Amino acid sequence: MKYIIDMIDDMRENIQNSKEYTLLAMLLKEDDSKNFQNAGEKVITSLHIDHDTKELQLGFLDENATTQSLLECVNSLEIQAMMYEVVIKISNEHPLMPVIGFGENHEQKQYIFFVTN
Repeated sequence: MKYIIDMIDDMRENIQNSKEYTLLAMLLKEDDSKNFQNAGEKVITSLHIDHDTKELQLGFLDENATTQSLLECVNSLEIQAMMYEVVIKISNEHPLMPVIGFGENHEQKQYIFFVTN
């Protein structure tokens, strides 16, 4: 489980707060050897702060979201919201999935959110 503050620290350290990266969700599945394998990926297209559940919800509803829109969204939050959990909503048929880690692909300018089910 990752929080907004974790994401902000990771973005600052690994992509120097670049505003040009697209956001990508990557589903990881554990194989028989207990190693994680890429089971699919999808570009994140929506951001929503839910103050009732204390979550930053990433999803697939609008146009492509970028690190610029994500940083603008979280920069306007009050300090206590930095401890909101970062989750991904794959679809209305799936439960919210907690983000377990972050990554980046500098060549393709992608910032990656790892989830598992």
